[in-house]
Amino acid sequence: MGAEGRVQPTSGLVKVQVKVAPTLANTVKISADSAFALAKASNTAGEISSAELEMTDKRLVYQVKMVKGAGASTVYVDAMTGEVVKDKKFGGLKAAVENQEEAQKLYEAKKDSNAAKKP
Repeated sequence: MGAEGRVQPTSGLVKVQVKVAPTLANTVKISADSAFALAKASNTAGEISSAELEMTDKRLVYQVKMVKGAGASTVYVDAMTGEVVKDKKFGGLKAAVENQEEAQKLYEAKKDSNAAKKP
């Protein structure tokens, strides 16, 4: 299965922005669907608003951003092992800024999804 098949989720609104070479993306062992499920199992889970596949600290990771109420969080999931490498919840002013940015991305994803469903 190619990177497009594993890196892009099979359901949901959010697509993964791939920030690595396609040859590297082809090596993922964990699908985007699995990474999203792992991220949603975190204590800071909310609604997924955006996701990226990138290199962080010499690891190929899914960076999954979520919004919940007025807060925001980011969960990093290792694309090879499924390990949750980092779970970061934003507080204070940073939470408000992240929440606003991610809420806008989620709104756009929902709008795009609804437009695609119309004949």
